Amino acid sequence: MLTLGLAGGLDPVYDCRYDAPQYFTYDAAAVLVEDGQVVAAIEEERLNRVRRTNKFPFDALRACLRQRGVSLGDVDRIAYYSGEEVANLLVGRLRQAFPELAGIPDARGLLRAAIQREMRCEIDPARIVFVPHGVTHAVSAAAMSGFEQALVYVIDNEGGVFTATSDKGCRSCLTPRAELSPEKSLGELCHRTIRALGYSPFEEAEAMELAPHGDPAARRDAMRGVYTLLPDGDYELAFQNLAGALSGVPGRLRGEPVEQAHRDVIAALEEAISEIVLHVLRHHRTRSGLRRLCLAGGGAQICAVNSRILASGLFDEVFVQPAAHDAGCALGAALHASDAPPRRAPLDHVAFGADLGTADTVLPALRRWGAFVAAERSAEPAREAAGLVAAGSAVGWANGRSELGLVALGRRVIVADPRDERQREALNALKRRAPHRPLSVAMLAEDARELLMLPCPAEQLRWKSFALRARRERREALAAALHADGTVRARVVLERADPRLFALLSAFKALTGVGALLTTSLDHGAEPPAETVDDVVALLLTSGLTVAFVGDVLVRERSASLEDRLRMAVELPRSTQVCRARGWIDGARVGDAWELRTSHDRALRRKISGAAYDVLAQADGERSIAALRGGAGADVADELWALWTERLVRLWPAERP
Repeated sequence: MLTLGLAGGLDPVYDCRYDAPQYFTYDAAAVLVEDGQVVAAIEEERLNRVRRTNKFPFDALRACLRQRGVSLGDVDRIAYYSGEEVANLLVGRLRQAFPELAGIPDARGLLRAAIQREMRCEIDPARIVFVPHGVTHAVSAAAMSGFEQALVYVIDNEGGVFTATSDKGCRSCLTPRAELSPEKSLGELCHRTIRALGYSPFEEAEAMELAPHGDPAARRDAMRGVYTLLPDGDYELAFQNLAGALSGVPGRLRGEPVEQAHRDVIAALEEAISEIVLHVLRHHRTRSGLRRLCLAGGGAQICAVNSRILASGLFDEVFVQPAAHDAGCALGAALHASDAPPRRAPLDHVAFGADLGTADTVLPALRRWGAFVAAERSAEPAREAAGLVAAGSAVGWANGRSELGLVALGRRVIVADPRDERQREALNALKRRAPHRPLSVAMLAEDARELLMLPCPAEQLRWKSFALRARRERREALAAALHADGTVRARVVLERADPRLFALLSAFKALTGVGALLTTSLDHGAEPPAETVDDVVALLLTSGLTVAFVGDVLVRERSASLEDRLRMAVELPRSTQVCRARGWIDGARVGDAWELRTSHDRALRRKISGAAYDVLAQADGERSIAALRGGAGADVADELWALWTERLVRLWPAERP
């Protein structure tokens, strides 16, 4: 039985018709499950190249079908990550705003129409299944944990506590214990607080990483006015009191400097969330008697909270779903609709995406870029990469199938020397991130036991879910990854789960005596992690990263001439529009103005020159810059290259097929 799970909005990437804020969705993904086993899973952002995309996962859907070699007609069920009643309420609101939807009676009809229009095939509406959002989160964690019995806590806008058992199918493996309504949403508490400090909801990771730099005591009493702990593991949130908790804190606009008062608020917020979460878990742990815990939902991505749960001793084992965010709901929806028994073996990896292939397929793809990169087969990529890292280089490491989830694990990462504290600043600059943001480490199990104070067996730390305290006498080995509170975000790499990264760690240990590597996702902040060979090359040419391994192939940036750049083909991404308008220029005169806009960020208006407009208005992905504008020179080439760096246009060798 084939089941397709979907998460995301309603629009294709080139449209923004139904993207009104009150209908906002994000983290689009598709997952294909066959007889209860994941055969393909990929987030839409990896393909449409829009971070945290709220578009419908059409590209991801196609990629999953290609991976299995089937058509949409072969799929038995199509599962969406929302309950049908909730989805119908959404459609009712949409119908008021968009009269053209008058003929579509409900969510099933709208979803069917969207899929049929884009995929150009008929869909039997009976094949469409709606799964409540909180249930998709819970199933995604319980079914992949390998636990026979566990408590499941979904920390999300629509969350709850469940008991899970593996002796039933995924549809019936959960027994609800407590429902947590949006009025009790810890995610909403987090988002309201960080918005007041100048952060967007998508910047919660950056905001929460300020907590180790703050003093929770400075705002503890004020923050405690926002929540009340009740009997039986219950609690209340008083969002109206948040203004009091923020009283006296300096206002901050996005991008402005962070002050100590802002750090103190975040520290108090993290402490409050931890106290509430532990209050809920103590009650349900006692009442259920269960010693294993599964976590999912956006709130399960706060490592410090997860770490306090782990250190509490309440549970023998804690499994945090690696794709705990909404993309993981596509997985939960597919598993729930398939109703296969949950897996009994613990999850080892989430490498379910597209495969980069062998050197025999990678090298031909790289030859097209011959003017821009040098590529050669490496006989010992792990040993060679380890040598470069030990010598001070940051190295891209891409191989095999891409991984599901916001956290980079091992298939698409940048690695560097964890002993060199300067690497933190260098990698944060490369990725255009705030200097305070910490990096994570991947390590061998024996090194984890030596370098960290472990509250559980090292083999349980397979995901980057916890911030663990480094042993004081060995902190120099992890200097670049240390948080301000002496912890590091770490994961243990097992050979069976990721043999290539395990080999790289072993080779680095042979050279340095340290079986750990600094890791971060293979991107530079302007787009999601690299998915394809072309994505890796684009990163090398526009980020400051100069060397990468794509499987067994070593790729290095090389200097290209102006003529080479002018011979590149140019194309607008499907999410980008080039616009020309006539109006006031700088409030002083009337004239022509040219700009780029996108379907995913309505506030973005990037001004461009008339010469760049002339090129982009004709761009078709086939003809070169020079051919599109006779006599184009360095100014146009430089402008288009800068736009490529921001991923507002795409460039590649014109001879690309």
